Amino acid sequence: MAEHFALGLDIGGTNIKAGIVAESGELIDHVIATTPARRDPPDVVAAAAQAARTLLARNEVHPEGIGIAAAGMVDLAGEHVKCAPNFPSWDNVPLRADIEKAIGLPTVLGNDVDAFGLAEHCWGAAVGMQHFIAAAIGTGLGGAIFIHGKPYRGAIGAAAELGFTVISPDGPAVLKRPGVIEGYIGRHGFDEIVLKHFPTGEIPNPRKVTELAAQGDTRARKVHSEVAGYLAEAAASWLHILNPEAIVLGGGTLAGADFFFEEFERKLRARALPLHFSCLKILQSKLGYLAGVQGAAALWFRREKENAKTEI
Repeated sequence: MAEHFALGLDIGGTNIKAGIVAESGELIDHVIATTPARRDPPDVVAAAAQAARTLLARNEVHPEGIGIAAAGMVDLAGEHVKCAPNFPSWDNVPLRADIEKAIGLPTVLGNDVDAFGLAEHCWGAAVGMQHFIAAAIGTGLGGAIFIHGKPYRGAIGAAAELGFTVISPDGPAVLKRPGVIEGYIGRHGFDEIVLKHFPTGEIPNPRKVTELAAQGDTRARKVHSEVAGYLAEAAASWLHILNPEAIVLGGGTLAGADFFFEEFERKLRARALPLHFSCLKILQSKLGYLAGVQGAAALWFRREKENAKTEI
């Protein structure tokens, strides 16, 4: 049986990642381009199309379609990005149709963390699971909720905004909403915690903090312990409401952060009801930095499988 391929596009505020992905999940090749500084829709679409053309020109395999993983709220029809925090000028942008026209392949569109969760469900840490939460922590905190193996989108496609879980009546604000978890451990909040424990003026980035924590550095471990405590406050509510099998954590802030995961498990165990914690697995993403590209391709493969079932 011939193997099928898809082009995955992960469109972020800093980079646009494009990759050719096999239906087995294997990443055949990829390119990373810088997101245009203006971030207006025509410029972003043009940059994504150029990255795709570069990738296709140097590979003999031919993707059948495109999946897009886009930050922000995607409508239930999978046509428009209604709003996106990393792209302030975007308002109901018809991204699916724009990319399809620019590249010339049939295209599907989904939210970036839904795509991350789908990739982990197909090929990564959540294989075989039906009820789980995926969260990616980096510039912000994005979330996805999977019920019966499918992303839960809510009434208008705006579900799983886990970054807006309130853990305090006041505190750091995001989009004028105070006390939400993203304000505490998104990149700005993370840097504030780091500055408190590294008051010399040199603020290590998340990767450096992870390296130092692994070496036993007391300051770095205090950073990860504090971040774990805030996240446990939010995650306890997720557990009590959704009763998931697992929480899968990814994103640049926590990549390879073993000490953080130990602290998070300890603090969440103390915060959650024993019954809810007893069945829970806390898992690190297995797919790493390009999980969004694989997830975007997974959106395409899922659409094709659904279409095949409809035709039978």
